[in-house]
Amino acid sequence: MFWADETDKLYYKEFGDVISFDATFRTNKYGMIFVPFTAIDNHKRSINIVGGLLSNESIESYCWLLEAFLKAHVKHPQLVLTDQDPAILQAIEAIYPTSNHRLSMIYTVSADFFKNTHFRKRFTKLVWNVYIEPEVFESKWKLLMRKFKLQDKRWFKDMYRDRKLWIPAYFKDMPLHGLMKTTSRSGSVN
Repeated sequence: MFWADETDKLYYKEFGDVISFDATFRTNKYGMIFVPFTAIDNHKRSINIVGGLLSNESIESYCWLLEAFLKAHVKHPQLVLTDQDPAILQAIEAIYPTSNHRLSMIYTVSADFFKNTHFRKRFTKLVWNVYIEPEVFESKWKLLMRKFKLQDKRWFKDMYRDRKLWIPAYFKDMPLHGLMKTTSRSGSVN
């Protein structure tokens, strides 16, 4: 199911350059996946611009949802912010080929790594830094991985491979509309 009313369409027209969406997984009483699409207005408030309910999180389901979004809103967003769900990534690539896609900066890493407050502080300071250049980020990342012996940890390897999708140093020229760096705005709607 998909819905977008006239108010949603006006909001998207005004504030839809940067959108976020984050799906729940069967957390509502109907066992459906709720997918709110969120933007930020000129007062930095979250606004809902579309909503959908899916029965599964397949590539086909997400493609259908994104196509319904385009029917309702006509134009592609400039930037789409999502989590790392592989089905979402493939659907965006297929349906929104002209949109920039970035990953949420909320990291899902084992709590064991973040028990070390010294590591957590250095890691957070590095990945949220909007002022460094890509070369500086890469150099500091490698130093951090060596210092804490994390070079062989799969999660860190994967995140480094995808760094251009979630580290601000690689897209400083792209407007994120204020606080739109994570999908937490969409998640809070859930």
